[in-house]
Amino acid sequence: MNKLDELDHQLTESKLPPVHQWRPEKVGRIDIHIDAQGVWFHEGGVIARPRLVRLFASILWHEASQYFLVTPVEKLAIEVEDVPFVVQKVACDSDVWTAETNVGDVCRIGIEHPVALRQYQGVWIPYVRVRYDLWARLSRACYQHWVDVAVAKVGDAYKDGETLSLSSQGVVFPVAR
Repeated sequence: MNKLDELDHQLTESKLPPVHQWRPEKVGRIDIHIDAQGVWFHEGGVIARPRLVRLFASILWHEASQYFLVTPVEKLAIEVEDVPFVVQKVACDSDVWTAETNVGDVCRIGIEHPVALRQYQGVWIPYVRVRYDLWARLSRACYQHWVDVAVAKVGDAYKDGETLSLSSQGVVFPVAR
């Protein structure tokens, strides 16, 4: 089994709850905060159990500029500093880039999982759509790797101030400005 087959298997094996189908009537708030590094906090303390963070991440929903934890019974607003996830690993196999988040989501960059350049704290950073309207910001190491690969592809043709790009599944995406 090659890497792409393994990835397809992993993607199909992980079943996420159908939060996009749930419309609970009970709406409230919970003291959960996700910082810019993707660290989850409850009542000011770090949620140190990775399985609990993955569970919460699986029921995360974004609508009208607000994040919620959603169940069939209730929808609880939480605070998110930037975006809820951080891409911690990137890899390319046969012109298909994959990105893995801090909560274990694996995305194949392309039409379903596009990349967008956004400014965060005055710096242009690539963001990957994970699912629905939930995005992940690239970690510094992943960002630097993409920049290095993009610069190596264009070589001396790169001019300062231009947008660097890569491609995955035939889709060209921006890496840096």
